Amino acid sequence: MEKFDLGGTDIINWTQTIVWEQGTRHLDATCPACGTSAAMPVRLHVRSPWPPHPEQPLVTCPGCDTAFHPTMTQPPYEAVLDPLVDVYLEQNAGIDVMAELLAAVDPTRARRYIEIGCGFGFLLDYARVAFGWEARGFDPGYSARAGRTVLGVDIEHIYLNTAADAGAESYDVALCAEVIEHVFQPESLLLILRDVLTADGTLLLTTPSASGIRPETQPGTLLSLLCPGYHYALYSPKGMEALLRRVGFTQVSVQDRGHTLRVAASKGPLQADLARPFDRRSYHDYLRTRIGTTDPTTPLGIGYRYRLLKELTNAGDYAGAQAALTGVAEACRLRWGIDLSDPAGLLAALSTAPMPASIDAYHDSHPFCLGSILYFQGILTWQADARLDLARVCFQAATLASERMRATLRIIGADDEESEELMWRSRTYVSHLLIWSEPGQAAEDIRTLGQTPSALLGERIPTRFLDGAQRQIFIDLVNLGQYAAADRLASPVEAALPSDGAVLASAAFAFGILSMNHRKAPRAAASWFEKAYAACRRIAEAAPAAAPGLMWSALYHQAHALADAGRKDEAAEALRPLLAESGDARLPAVDTELKQRARQLAGARRLPL
Repeated sequence: MEKFDLGGTDIINWTQTIVWEQGTRHLDATCPACGTSAAMPVRLHVRSPWPPHPEQPLVTCPGCDTAFHPTMTQPPYEAVLDPLVDVYLEQNAGIDVMAELLAAVDPTRARRYIEIGCGFGFLLDYARVAFGWEARGFDPGYSARAGRTVLGVDIEHIYLNTAADAGAESYDVALCAEVIEHVFQPESLLLILRDVLTADGTLLLTTPSASGIRPETQPGTLLSLLCPGYHYALYSPKGMEALLRRVGFTQVSVQDRGHTLRVAASKGPLQADLARPFDRRSYHDYLRTRIGTTDPTTPLGIGYRYRLLKELTNAGDYAGAQAALTGVAEACRLRWGIDLSDPAGLLAALSTAPMPASIDAYHDSHPFCLGSILYFQGILTWQADARLDLARVCFQAATLASERMRATLRIIGADDEESEELMWRSRTYVSHLLIWSEPGQAAEDIRTLGQTPSALLGERIPTRFLDGAQRQIFIDLVNLGQYAAADRLASPVEAALPSDGAVLASAAFAFGILSMNHRKAPRAAASWFEKAYAACRRIAEAAPAAAPGLMWSALYHQAHALADAGRKDEAAEALRPLLAESGDARLPAVDTELKQRARQLAGARRLPL
């Protein structure tokens, strides 16, 4: 199969080809979701990576808020040797995300499973290994051909033109993950899916959400959502429900996760529950099974190994994660000659290496998941080994490796959302890990990060990462007694505080400690502790099990600060709930030691209780 020439090898920042419009330009179009025909406002336009790189306007339907490209033409999916297959296998296949969607269905109530646009076939393989389902997929693309060979799954390399093409027997579950956004006639596809299901069968579907198309969406995520030249329609929850009901699905549930829609639908009683918890242990078992059957030097082999490392690290199983890291390190050594035990040497090599001219050139020297591997290695080195200096080097290398990979993907107008996220998390940890050795430098480094573009793509750190990192570093510096360093972050942290919730509670408590111990401002400290207590109490009254542990401590400190400020009546009022014999049943009990300290405070300050 020939590789399609996407034109040139320049690393193009495709996000810079996105031009936002004010809605004054309109195009006549018909919405693929709700069927509205009208002059629709153009939200933005973006260049296509397909030669000759035409401008593609994106319009928004006034009837349902679905966004789509009315001038786009269908790319030759089945005729292209996908240059991103190895990227998909090693890094960006969200096997867990798709498996989580399958968890909406009780596996004991299903037997036959069909997947349209199954790609490499990971979910077909997972469904048969984890659940014992009969699984069959349909996908004409290159990666499906590779998956059928490597995984041995049942994939037909055709488009479904009629329900009869899927066979005579109906299916209990149908999955269409990240497919419908590519389809120019979605009604035709959904009618086929409706007809291949049993009377109470379930259609599960994921697709990018139109709600994520906003100027403030971080660049890599926005580019992944738009996927210029490939994604025809980005559905809104309202548009997706209208489309499904129009083709005969009478029961529809749509979940908008900000960047992704998760959908369950049926033409009979809905057997799926999108809120059903996902037992990740079955996914871990699947990964272990496949690690035992794959060559570690292949893209599939290192992809399985990296995903197990990620899963076990996120689960806090550090012993298991260390063992998984050993397998990943061996794969990197055998395939690319990379020594993960020497992150400083790897950082130096990455810092001086020229940028590759193509995706293939990049892959000759590095796995696509290298940045992500280094991120989780950094977490383990920090949390499990407490080797902070080495962890910091891991995060520096992860930052650079992730950006190099993303820059290479930009050659063909692609990006990877997870690599973008881990790149910025790594960069904030580079600052965070200084708080124990160089607290002043930690504060200065995270303050200046917001004004410092990234080395290769020239991107600015998204606000949500910067605000969260500054807040956590501020809190940790206060807890360490590094008040002068914390005070340097106080202004940006205070400006970004939310109005309520656990984040406000923890930050307000830290501001209270800083005001008492460093600024010597007891009235200000009392105000901060009052905010922390009030936020904790609202959480506790709504969900007692979620009550932050600092709730009663915040009230005690409020009383202490008020006493320091000479406001004895108010201090006594604050202490009364701590000393009450029978408390509010909705609230957690007061710790015995804290209650004793409250009595001592009342006695020492002669508070009028």
